[in-house]
Amino acid sequence: MFVQKIYFAVVVFWSFNTEVFSESGSTQIKQTYRFNSLPDDGSYTFRMNDLSGNLIISGHEGSGASITIKKIVFGVKKNDIPKAHKNANAIVTHIEDKNTINIIGPKEDIRTLFIDNTIELNLPKNVNLDFNILGGDITLNTISGELTLNTLAGDILINDFKGDLNTQTNGGNINIQNSKGSVRMHSFGGSLKIEDYNGEINSSTIGGDILLSRIKGNINCQTSGGSIFLTKINSEKISCRASGGQINGEDLSGDITMKSFGGNIKVINTSNKSDLYCSGGQITVEKSNGTLICKNEKGNITINSTTGIIDAITSFGNINLNLDYDSTIKDNSVNLETHSGSITATIPKEFPANIENIVYQSTSPKAINSEIVLKISIDNDKVIGTRTIAGGTIPFQLKAHHGSITIKDN
Repeated sequence: MFVQKIYFAVVVFWSFNTEVFSESGSTQIKQTYRFNSLPDDGSYTFRMNDLSGNLIISGHEGSGASITIKKIVFGVKKNDIPKAHKNANAIVTHIEDKNTINIIGPKEDIRTLFIDNTIELNLPKNVNLDFNILGGDITLNTISGELTLNTLAGDILINDFKGDLNTQTNGGNINIQNSKGSVRMHSFGGSLKIEDYNGEINSSTIGGDILLSRIKGNINCQTSGGSIFLTKINSEKISCRASGGQINGEDLSGDITMKSFGGNIKVINTSNKSDLYCSGGQITVEKSNGTLICKNEKGNITINSTTGIIDAITSFGNINLNLDYDSTIKDNSVNLETHSGSITATIPKEFPANIENIVYQSTSPKAINSEIVLKISIDNDKVIGTRTIAGGTIPFQLKAHHGSITIKDN
């Protein structure tokens, strides 16, 4: 085995050494840089460009930092080791007047020789990062600051982060947990997952799913070719858009806007305002409390155990409503309409409804089938059923075109 060690002492503030190990036609190059006095106050920025490989970033309390870059180069003869060492070295520079450390990949393109690159950074907890690598996974733990983390091909895993994060990967997944701040993330061909997060989230992916769980903060997410899953969200505003996939949400607090093109929408246990739009799928709502607006271009709408203001319309499909009633909720109304389909509604006995049902394009009294006795009348090509029950303070309007209406008494 051939071993070569080269040490450089640049200034008291930072130093580095390079080790080259060679055997059986391969060369391992290890560069270590140390910044013993680098402060832990958020004033420093590390920048990385034109490097490929797996990146491991760890934060610690107190000053001092180190960077270790390991490369394995194949196909190198013993006599060519010095040249390989020179060509494979990353370039690390310290710009003191700008509080910046730059890490740049090798000048010459010898990527065909690299089979394994690992970059390890042990940094002060409070630091800023601007990393754009050519490919590889990024793992980050315990960092606070402004971060940009981009990789052309690889996964990104972040734990215990605080600050502002902008991250992107092509062909990989992004996973964030136990963190706080604001995040913008995007993946081409991968999934996005965030758990136990406090802060604003903007996320998008092409060809992957979005999974958000136990979030406190506003959410804006969209996917093309994937689905969205939300669980235990406490927010002022939730906005989701899916093309070619479904949207599922459970235990959601805040104003909700969901749009799905070619997939279903299902929400369970929501409060405040929910505005749901679907084209080419089904809408299902369970345990909604607040204002519910549903619009479906082509598909059914099912609403169960729901109170408050309900406004639902579908162009081609049926509507099924199983209504709850809470007298402590002051704003109540029901307005359901289908342009080609039927409506079935089940209402509690104590529900104070002012009922007005209309079936268009029909002259048959059987178009309205009600367990509650209604006053039925026929006006040209429509059948009308009306009645006031339990005081009749809440508007209850059902409209069906080319279909029927059924009312059940619960």
